[in-house]
Amino acid sequence: MPIDTNTRSSGDAPGASGDAATAFGRARLYAFYLLAVVTLVMAAVFVSELLSFAVVGWGAGGDVLAEHRLHLMVIAANVWILILGVASQLYRPLKRVALMQVAFAVTTLVLVGTVVGGGPVEEVVPFFVLTGLMMLFHPAGRDVVSVGDDYSPALLGLVAVAALPVLAFAGNQFGLQATGDVHAVAGHYMEMAAMAIGLLLLGLVAAAGAPGHRVVAWLTGGLAVYFGAVSLAFPTQVSSVGTMWAIALVAWGLAFVAASELRTSGRTAVARERPLSAGQPRV
Repeated sequence: MPIDTNTRSSGDAPGASGDAATAFGRARLYAFYLLAVVTLVMAAVFVSELLSFAVVGWGAGGDVLAEHRLHLMVIAANVWILILGVASQLYRPLKRVALMQVAFAVTTLVLVGTVVGGGPVEEVVPFFVLTGLMMLFHPAGRDVVSVGDDYSPALLGLVAVAALPVLAFAGNQFGLQATGDVHAVAGHYMEMAAMAIGLLLLGLVAAAGAPGHRVVAWLTGGLAVYFGAVSLAFPTQVSSVGTMWAIALVAWGLAFVAASELRTSGRTAVARERPLSAGQPRV
């Protein structure tokens, strides 16, 4: 394993307390990896079909989804972010703290959306429990809830620009849940609202600068581009945002990734004002 769980320095005398701390650290680490593997296995067994909708939905294979095509494609994309966040923890989790934060945040939002929307809660609760335990056993300890020490004003600005229209969309979807139509019965409106709020949360995590923020920025931009592209491809589907807003989403997503890459490479004005961090990308 790439993580050193031995907390004693080389000058410490060996003792029972030190050995116990080392044993506890190793047990905690193994439990963390086991939780990650269990989560991924559960996803492969129980939600593999849903995950496939993110791909097959684009073609004729998505015709079986009928009027639910857009909803299920976007929900699948959201679940993919959760899965990728968990999978990333199997290698050097200390450098991917932001991805663990994202995995737990997305799971929490999906659970809230499912509960309020009256969806199948029993399908979400196990993932919520597992990712919650991963947060508890994460080798970063308390730092797993850290917001980072190198925030990006540019990324925060982009999140602020998107906040009003995205929250308006979330509010609209929340209101549609009360209509009682076939989409409301399936809880899809609430899941779309959760996706919108999750997009902003992903952006905030990426902007905060915790280890792994670069990948989170790509996930943020990717989700925006994906939803915009789905809306453009299927404009008559319920919850499509229309041509103008879809193009704006794609442009925003690309701008978010570009700003993150400039930040990471140290070419932004903010990085030049911080010479000690410039040229030392945090990934």
